[in-house]
Amino acid sequence: MDTLSTHFVEETNYMRGGEEEEEEEVEEDGDEEDKEEKKDESAVQKQQRPAWAPCFFYRAGKEVYHYVGQEIIIEEALDSYAGMIWPAALALCHYLETHREQLSLVDKAVLEIGAGTGLVSVVAALLGGWVTATDLPVVLSNLRFNLCRNTRGRCRHTPQVAALSWGFDLESTYPTSVYHYDYVLAADVVYHHDFLDELLVTMKHFCKPGTTVIWANKVRFESDLTFVENFKKAFHTSLLAEDGEMKIFMATCREEEGEGDVGPEIQDLLREKEEGKREEAEDEKSKEKLVEEKHNHYVGKEKRKGKDNDNDVTEEPQMSEPEKGDDKEEKNKHKEEELEETIVLKDDDYKEDEKDKLDDSSTTASEEDVTGQAHIRQTAVQQDRTPAWVPNISSSIGKDIYHYAGQDIVIYESIDYFGAVMWPAALALCSFLDDNRERVNLQGKKVLELGAGTGLVTIVASLLGASVTATDLPEVLSNLRANVTRNTRGRCRHPPQVAALSWGFDLESTYPTSVYHYDYVLAADVVYHHDFLDKLLVTMKHFCKPGTTVIWANKVRFESDLTFTENFKKAFHTSLLAEDGEMKIFMATCRE
Repeated sequence: MDTLSTHFVEETNYMRGGEEEEEEEVEEDGDEEDKEEKKDESAVQKQQRPAWAPCFFYRAGKEVYHYVGQEIIIEEALDSYAGMIWPAALALCHYLETHREQLSLVDKAVLEIGAGTGLVSVVAALLGGWVTATDLPVVLSNLRFNLCRNTRGRCRHTPQVAALSWGFDLESTYPTSVYHYDYVLAADVVYHHDFLDELLVTMKHFCKPGTTVIWANKVRFESDLTFVENFKKAFHTSLLAEDGEMKIFMATCREEEGEGDVGPEIQDLLREKEEGKREEAEDEKSKEKLVEEKHNHYVGKEKRKGKDNDNDVTEEPQMSEPEKGDDKEEKNKHKEEELEETIVLKDDDYKEDEKDKLDDSSTTASEEDVTGQAHIRQTAVQQDRTPAWVPNISSSIGKDIYHYAGQDIVIYESIDYFGAVMWPAALALCSFLDDNRERVNLQGKKVLELGAGTGLVTIVASLLGASVTATDLPEVLSNLRANVTRNTRGRCRHPPQVAALSWGFDLESTYPTSVYHYDYVLAADVVYHHDFLDKLLVTMKHFCKPGTTVIWANKVRFESDLTFTENFKKAFHTSLLAEDGEMKIFMATCRE
């Protein structure tokens, strides 16, 4: 992994170095010898770049957040899950900032597990906490960089960075007699990995009497719900905040019996939580009343129009009797539909009021006031529908522009799924296909991609003349379809298809071998730390029939990758097409 990481750094230095050279040329004329030396250095840097490094004009650089009155710049990395900002981190940061009085971190010892990019640790440090940010050794470099950049000279206590492998040798590396924390923070550490038991053991190890665990999570998989149940069994828990599938839990160890053992700050927080529930109920009633007033105003206004102006009649919406207010239970049932209707009607209603002012001199000031109040109410409704934890971002991941097969390819990423982020093996495979068109001729061939993710490999294969079907889990198909459609419409001989495919599940009925036959099966970075490797191999074997060639690109990260590689070689006739450090591209055919 060190080799590829070095290449990634060299690529970054190469790009930044080029920018610095341009600035120097503008600022000073310089002598010819210096310029020649810079050209030579640039040539050396170019030679050091890995063969699969893409040619692109924009890449994800940084995100700028605003918390605790500070601008926080987070550099992300696209080579691990820990190198991205996940939604629960934003929710937890917002919660800590908005509850700083009830949940004071000033001078408190704070541990974050699974710190990733370090955003939560940065915010906790800015709020006065004595923070230790932990994660796996492979991500500590970027984590340390983000913490140093955003806390130097701003915090009461300099945050620390340390390696922590969940559940591994905890008592010797973090003995409870030495390491005691007031708060243990965790955000989006529960997802589809096989270390959930170790994670719970780690939480229990650090959660001693006097410690409060605050865990934020967005529910995505059934395993998340199982972990939540185990979490509740292991600790005294309460739900601090909830917004759809986003939840923030607070927990203390079960050795602390009764509320009297809980600190006064936590007691205040629990009381505030109960008061907040009562306020939410009152706000809900007020919102229903506002919607009813707006609805009645709209209906009355339409009736007045029908009487006063026969030449300009707007059709009244067809409404059933309950919608007209006779049945209160039915009106509550359709509350959400009325909210959406009200928001849609806002702009048209406002424009028509303006038209009445110009065309009808009889419009009264009271009607104008009602319209203005309704407009203000609708703005409030729209704001209420925005999740509370949505951050104020000045710059965010937008798009990457790659250049393959003679085309600019615009890829939009998503930070909420592993499959919606660009991984290195996809770039390696695209470069290989583009540079080896004669060796791997895709013209007119039927191609299936497994785990298509953002769709880059599918797009390149389509541009190279293949008839491609891109597959992935249902939750990532929307972004996949958008990227594929955007970059292939009008450019390809065969419009690519997008379809759902769960590895190893009911394959013969959904993709019967008598119907579905492919010349090539492509896969890039589908082997990582998940528990579906056996199902992935079954899926590859299902589609790899006589006449089919599997091309699989992968960057080795974990021991399980090597195990899968051995099983892959046993299942197929394989050969190594390309290798660059830990980046490998294999070709395989069935043993039959």
